[in-house]
Amino acid sequence: MIYRRKLRYLLVESSSPLDLGSRNAEDALARELAKFMGELEYFRANARVAAQLSDKFFILSLNRGYEHSLTLALTFIKRLDDRQTGFRTIRTSGTIRSLKEAYEKLAHSG
Repeated sequence: MIYRRKLRYLLVESSSPLDLGSRNAEDALARELAKFMGELEYFRANARVAAQLSDKFFILSLNRGYEHSLTLALTFIKRLDDRQTGFRTIRTSGTIRSLKEAYEKLAHSG
């Protein structure tokens, strides 16, 4: 029997502008997440930047079941590459499309 990998997606807001397209910023985020989640938990979560919607909003993909620990780890991160920043999880979903729709509503309302 072939099992399909179940993923969850998190819409995250940063308090300062980030360029997660650069490898340095993505690696710094991975290091900080691993520091707060623990190496094994981070490895099992398999968190990746799925999309960057703006300079302050991005989507993380991760394995299902690790949403709570990753959200908690994000709240503890206060610095990223010697820049002060904070993260807030806006929404969790099973599809990227629904998070993009939520971001569009958020961007047009504020």
